[in-house]
Amino acid sequence: MKKNQEHGLLVKEVSQLTGLSPQVIRKWEERYGLICPKRHMNGYRLYTCEDVATLMKICRLRDQGHSMKEALHLFRSHQTPEPVPKMPVSEDVLALLEKGSMYDEAGLLLLLKQALHRHGLEKFLSTTIQPLMREIGDLWASGKWDESQETITSLAIRDFLVQIRRNFDLVEEAPLMLGCCLPHEMHEIPLHIVLLQAMMHGWQTIAAGPSPKLSSIEDLVQRLEPQKLILSATTATPFTHNPHLFEQLEDIAERNPSTQFFIGGNGIFDHKIYFSPKKIQIAYTLEDVFNENRG
Repeated sequence: MKKNQEHGLLVKEVSQLTGLSPQVIRKWEERYGLICPKRHMNGYRLYTCEDVATLMKICRLRDQGHSMKEALHLFRSHQTPEPVPKMPVSEDVLALLEKGSMYDEAGLLLLLKQALHRHGLEKFLSTTIQPLMREIGDLWASGKWDESQETITSLAIRDFLVQIRRNFDLVEEAPLMLGCCLPHEMHEIPLHIVLLQAMMHGWQTIAAGPSPKLSSIEDLVQRLEPQKLILSATTATPFTHNPHLFEQLEDIAERNPSTQFFIGGNGIFDHKIYFSPKKIQIAYTLEDVFNENRG
């Protein structure tokens, strides 16, 4: 092992040392920039002892009950955290997770329908769907779920929310809100939750698919002329792919002054310090969107 450490550790060795799967290690590397392994001439990633220590610190923070976002913040700010008690998971969420772990789409659909009818839409979103998505994210990030379990379960939830939106009755003169994920943003569910909440406030909504091109976003704004546009950044991936993305979005907003542009999601938190918003408003809550009206 000493000889290997001098030249670098392979992902399989790091996996054995940390207890994380190779898939999770690579995802943490790509999504959060925690470590930056060198490449051997044959293309293999080579990790250092410092990389292993970093991963172990994040694992310890998560074992103490911190979310991934909290763990990253504490690690980067060198704080000594207090263990955070985890909120209890409802019976609805536990039952849905069990079906998802077994790839039981029919069972997922039945439980989602039952929870919706039992709670009503507003409570269903806040006490079932949002906690469920957090649990799925934690299971995937910790390696307890593989990518297929996360993907199949998330797709079933997304399709269920889309179906609710399609069957939502609104008056014809309802104002229009357009929702778009950012380019390279594949997580649609948070956007559908926001749009459903907007519909409960009387808005007609349209959602673009995952990872649209910037040109497609502008084309939709010009064709539909929505009163408000919600840009969703669930992860920081769009900004990693394109460091000039926010400036380009500002240019689009400048060319389309009749639409109010908003951007929100966890992906903006690490990047907002670089923003100098002129036309786009940062929305931390949905109330920021609803309460912002043109003077």
